[in-house]
Amino acid sequence: MLPVTPLFAAFAPRTLSWQDYLLLGLYFAVNLGIGWWCARRKQTSSGDFFLGGGRVAWWATALSFFATATSSISFMALPARTFTTDWKSFGSAPAQAFAGVFVGMVFIEVLRRLKLTTIFGYLDQRFDRRVRLLGAGLGVLLKVGGRMSVVMLLPSLALSTVTGLNVYVSILLMGTVTTFYAMEGGFEAVVWTDVMQVIVTYGGVAVALFFLARGVDGGLAGVAAAGEAAGKFNTVSWQPTFSEPTMWVFFGMFWAHIFTQLGDQPLMQRMLATADARAARRTVVTGNLIGLTSSVVFFFVGTALWAFYWAHPDRLAEGLPTDAIFPYFIANELPRGVVGLIVAGLFAAAMGALSSALNSTAAILVSDFQVLLRPDTPPARQVQLARNATLLCGVIATGMAAFLAWRNVASLWDEFLKLTALIGGGFPGVFALGLLSRRANASGALIGAVASIAVTWWVQTHTKTSPFLHAAVAIGSCMLIGCAASLAFGGRDEKKDLRGLTLWDPPA
Repeated sequence: MLPVTPLFAAFAPRTLSWQDYLLLGLYFAVNLGIGWWCARRKQTSSGDFFLGGGRVAWWATALSFFATATSSISFMALPARTFTTDWKSFGSAPAQAFAGVFVGMVFIEVLRRLKLTTIFGYLDQRFDRRVRLLGAGLGVLLKVGGRMSVVMLLPSLALSTVTGLNVYVSILLMGTVTTFYAMEGGFEAVVWTDVMQVIVTYGGVAVALFFLARGVDGGLAGVAAAGEAAGKFNTVSWQPTFSEPTMWVFFGMFWAHIFTQLGDQPLMQRMLATADARAARRTVVTGNLIGLTSSVVFFFVGTALWAFYWAHPDRLAEGLPTDAIFPYFIANELPRGVVGLIVAGLFAAAMGALSSALNSTAAILVSDFQVLLRPDTPPARQVQLARNATLLCGVIATGMAAFLAWRNVASLWDEFLKLTALIGGGFPGVFALGLLSRRANASGALIGAVASIAVTWWVQTHTKTSPFLHAAVAIGSCMLIGCAASLAFGGRDEKKDLRGLTLWDPPA
């Protein structure tokens, strides 16, 4: 096996016990069992494979919506943020959650009545095939080349540091097991494993909070008192600046996240899979509200970690990387066996996001490319192509995560994520143009999407604007330039019948 240099090299990890490995083995076996159980149900069309035939209960799709929006990155990054600072970044959570509630209450009705398999099908009906293919292509690129790999790589590196669990083994386990059940069981397997993974993840977090509270005088009340005295709960900043996490930044983030969520196929796939518009609305609203609650929990975990190590400074290794603080506590402070449960929760957080990305990317490849370009493809062939696409995406993402671990390029990963946000960050503005403007056309939308890349690059490079606001810049510039270009090139595109395609045009 190729050697790997740990990202955090200064620590002697505490290895997992046989009890921990037993719990991890049981967790992976349950995932595979759910995939096998769902594979027994007939999947005679791509609608069955990608949308579960409308059979999945709305509350399950809501939990899956939440699992899709969350990942192992949140599991580590949110506690790390409040461990080192305060709660000023918390405003991002209600900004995103309330934006999602707005989506559920305002836009879902329009999209549900179009009977879509992927959200990019809307772009074809509203604009034309060029816009649909561009959006679908970016969706595949950003999911396979970005999100799937990072949700496997970063937790694997952290676990390798604090437990000694081989980074390649972690990546291979997550990639192989998730690809298998997503390929065999399709959307239903993804949803029901998501439900189980949410239970495992937050069961593990509850156990960790119990041990954190037990290590602080006064328990959870002691954590709250110590945090309050140290100013760790500072939450709101009204400073007139866009370079820090202020309320002005979060207002912009709220507006941007409305369209970011609308353009996210993994999230919107849950809405499209429900039985009717009412269930779709409940899925989106409930999934976002669960996400808000989970952010409160993760932020509090970070404050509890600070209180614990403030009370026991001798237990904290010097030079510990911030993002490893929660895994470090898990590995060094919890009893054997319990560690395996929490590590399973970390795997679960990663696999929930990964499986959703796999299934949705396969949906894009089949529905927005294969079936669009070859509409005579038989339903049985579509299902086989869906399985093949899931397998291919899983292999590529797993291989890329392992390659990056081998190259030890985690220091470059942040730059790679900035690049993906730069390339795809403005495209949700195309959905905004389609839904909000009657005058927007395909040429204008394409020009706006491309121009937003240049505008966002300039803001990232030449200003100190908070990263929380970059999406708003990208989407806003796409809309403004797209509107201007639509007016300039208004006579070049075919006139569309907009009935049922914007907020202002009800269906016939």
